[in-house]
Amino acid sequence: MKKEMNKLLLQMVKYDLGSGLLISLMIILISTFINAGIYMAGMCASLINFLISGYVVRNCLTKSRAWIILVTYFLRMGFIILTILPFVKNIQYMICYMLGFCSHYVLLIGLNIMRRKGSV
Repeated sequence: MKKEMNKLLLQMVKYDLGSGLLISLMIILISTFINAGIYMAGMCASLINFLISGYVVRNCLTKSRAWIILVTYFLRMGFIILTILPFVKNIQYMICYMLGFCSHYVLLIGLNIMRRKGSV
């Protein structure tokens, strides 16, 4: 189980960073370097959140310490709030950040659709 989880997490890092850089390059062509950097910051914050979640769930479910999952949930939400605070004053920056943050989940769904074997 641990090898499969590690493989999934590493695959997600590869897809996120690769597609994030590609989309950031397109944003640089359309808009500014700052918007592309903020998009990538959102993508990285989402990826860090995902990796921490995967690590905590993998380690805490096997050792029956499920209460740690709840505590880390609030810590991860605090991390997300702290990462978006610098962009609160500018709505364009917040939109770029949220697009980066949400695109991680779109990529996660796409990766799982590609990995699905068989039907049902």
